[in-house]
Amino acid sequence: SFSLDYYSPLPWPGESLSPRENMELVYEVCLNYAQKFGRFYFKNLFLSGAPGLGKTFLSASIARVVSEDGFSVVYDTAGHVFARCEAAKFRSDEEPDAAEDVRRYEKSDLLILDDLGTEMTTAFVQSALYQLVNSRLLAGKSTVINTNLTPPELGVRYGAAVRSRLEGEYTVLPFIGRDIRKLKRERS
Repeated sequence: SFSLDYYSPLPWPGESLSPRENMELVYEVCLNYAQKFGRFYFKNLFLSGAPGLGKTFLSASIARVVSEDGFSVVYDTAGHVFARCEAAKFRSDEEPDAAEDVRRYEKSDLLILDDLGTEMTTAFVQSALYQLVNSRLLAGKSTVINTNLTPPELGVRYGAAVRSRLEGEYTVLPFIGRDIRKLKRERS
């Protein structure tokens, strides 16, 4: 049910493409990624842009298509993923199922990490993100990350090693345009 109607065909400041032209390309990559999962030449996606531009919607759509094709998919918010990692490390007696959650994050065919950057950034979160990204890359597992942060902002928040891996091993898909939630409210 993805619609390009909310993306302007008019030029966007500082960009070579209009929001609609950009989203046509982003949508095509996401569609092919989902439909050809495991055979598509992009293994990892990094969806970046302001809130309300469709990153979570497209991530959820990818999860649905990939899981319907029989692959194991874990879709979770970054805040919850890191809370489970912390529980597995520091409170395993109180929350024994946390270790199983972390194994699922590490081993699933596809991990979708939603809203990276909305969680409290601590040294533990920085380390957990690095470990998760790096271990999945080494294991050849696919990951989709969406965030409101740009790659440089991620580097500041999570460190150069995370930024390097995300920029070097992920296909960056920028989202531009006006907040669709606000546009829907204005149109109703």
